[in-house]
Amino acid sequence: MTASMQVMADVEPDRRLYLGGSDAAAIMGVGAYGRTPLVCYRAKVGESVEVMDAEKRRFLERRKRWEGPIFEMLREEFDAEIVAINRRLVDPEFDFMAAEIDFEWIDRDGSTQNGEVKTVSPFAFGERAGWGEAGSSDIPVHYAAQVMWGLMVTGRRTCIVGAMIGLDSFVFYRIERDEETITAMRAAALDFWREHVLKRVPPEPISLADVLSLTIKMTGRPVALDAAALESMRKIKQIRESKKAMDTEIEELEFQLFDFTRKQWGLTSSEPANLPTDNAILTFAGQPVGTWARQRGASLDQKRLKSERPEIVAAFTKEHFFRTLRFTRPA
Repeated sequence: MTASMQVMADVEPDRRLYLGGSDAAAIMGVGAYGRTPLVCYRAKVGESVEVMDAEKRRFLERRKRWEGPIFEMLREEFDAEIVAINRRLVDPEFDFMAAEIDFEWIDRDGSTQNGEVKTVSPFAFGERAGWGEAGSSDIPVHYAAQVMWGLMVTGRRTCIVGAMIGLDSFVFYRIERDEETITAMRAAALDFWREHVLKRVPPEPISLADVLSLTIKMTGRPVALDAAALESMRKIKQIRESKKAMDTEIEELEFQLFDFTRKQWGLTSSEPANLPTDNAILTFAGQPVGTWARQRGASLDQKRLKSERPEIVAAFTKEHFFRTLRFTRPA
């Protein structure tokens, strides 16, 4: 740690007062969970409270409960001395820039470096999710932005990312400091804070959700489209029509496939008593090519609930607004 770098107090700070690693990812346009510069801005100026969805909340709660065992396992698996855990460090030049470093470790040359721990479901790990080979620098882009932000704040050169897959396996990645990326990130963060947060000027939308959030409360009024906007509208119509045709084709193909399966089982409309209960392993030339699995589901009988317990429906109904694009039929 450099002499001028500060450690934030242990008390959870007001996140509106500083930019952290997840904010940096959002500002750079690579935020997770739909976080964009506009979403981040609104949270910083108090215009909105970022509501955490149930899945992410459960994930973070599980991680908090397992934090102790996770770091014990990290100490066993990681081949270096760990000297600090879970410290928030403040940028030596700008006190509104900070980074929470999961762990700090001593490299072979005696220097202190950064470490991050990411808990990852086995089903969300792999190349499709942005995870490359162990030992490489290939991690999901929003994590990479957080890592580079941490290296910027601390002035360090290396970050080891330990991806905990499930609850029993660590995979390690090594990310080196990239000055070009850090320079661009620092400039973007300064611009965001000074030109948007302090001046209360929202950034431009970069996603459909951003646009809808800006327009949802407005009453409609005529808009004269330019050629590019009209072309976008035409393409939307074409894609919708293609999707509808494809859905119809898929339904017909599924009927053919599953009706063939039914006949192979010897089922008729009379439904004999010895109905098959297996998951229908589908084979071709003796090799499995798929399954037609029977699954169990449940649904809420909303019509009955509304009829018999309308007070429950009223108490738990939340009104929301949205916009729908419809095409005007030619005269």
